[in-house]
Amino acid sequence: MSRERFDHWLLAAEGQLDAARRVDPEALVKTTAARRAIQEELSRTPLAALDVDTRTHAAGVARKIRALDLRIHACGATVLAALDRVLPDAGPRTYGRRGQMRGI
Repeated sequence: MSRERFDHWLLAAEGQLDAARRVDPEALVKTTAARRAIQEELSRTPLAALDVDTRTHAAGVARKIRALDLRIHACGATVLAALDRVLPDAGPRTYGRRGQMRGI
């Protein structure tokens, strides 16, 4: 497994963030699928099988991706909150974090 595959994983996550910021659902679906495919490929190789430099690089990439995931989630939450204010009756019926029914 090369360091480049981990870099591609990071690029896919950055693409997700860009699509989320632009509120581009088609791009978000595409980048999510690309990221999922790379993650599946990476999961087939145990970290112990990698050399020390690649393992260190992979750990750094994983930290960056965790930070990107928080930003992607925040973008989605912002969009949903804005839509809830603009179209309060159009929201889906779901349970919130505290178990309350939303969108009814």
